[in-house]
Amino acid sequence: MMKRGLCTVMTCVGIVAVFGCDRQPVSAPPGKVTSEDVRRDAGHALDTAAQYSEQAKEEFQKKLEVRLQELDVEIAKLREQGSDLKDDAKVRWDRKLAELETKREAASAKLAEVADSTAMAWKDVQKGAQAAWDDLEQAFREASSEF
Repeated sequence: MMKRGLCTVMTCVGIVAVFGCDRQPVSAPPGKVTSEDVRRDAGHALDTAAQYSEQAKEEFQKKLEVRLQELDVEIAKLREQGSDLKDDAKVRWDRKLAELETKREAASAKLAEVADSTAMAWKDVQKGAQAAWDDLEQAFREASSEF
C-alpha cells in the first residue's frame, strides 16, 4: 500500500514537472487546459487525498481507542469473576488471562503505531492493527465464554 501511495505521489509530481516545463501562455483560449491548470489541480488533488487519509486514520484510531476502553472494563470484570476459582481452574484461568493481557498489550502497541503513522503510511499500519484487534477480541470471546 505504501508503494502504491508513493507511486501515486511520484506520478503526480512527474505530471506537474512535465507540464510545468511547458511554456504555454497562462491566458489560453476558453476550454483549453493549461499547464497552470494541471499544476493547480494536481496540487489540490494531493491536498485532498492527504486530508482524506488523515481523516480516515483519525476515525480508525478513535474507534480502536473506544473499543480498547470497553475491553479494559470487560477484562476487569473477567478478572473479578476468576478471583474465586480454585486449583486447576484457577491455573487455567490465570493462563487465559495472561494470554488476554498479552494480546491486549499487542493491540495497544498497534494503536500507538497508528497514532504515530503519517497520513500517507497509516494504511500499511492499519492492517497490522486490525489483525491485532481481531486476535484480542477472539481471545476475549474465548476467555469470557469459559467462565
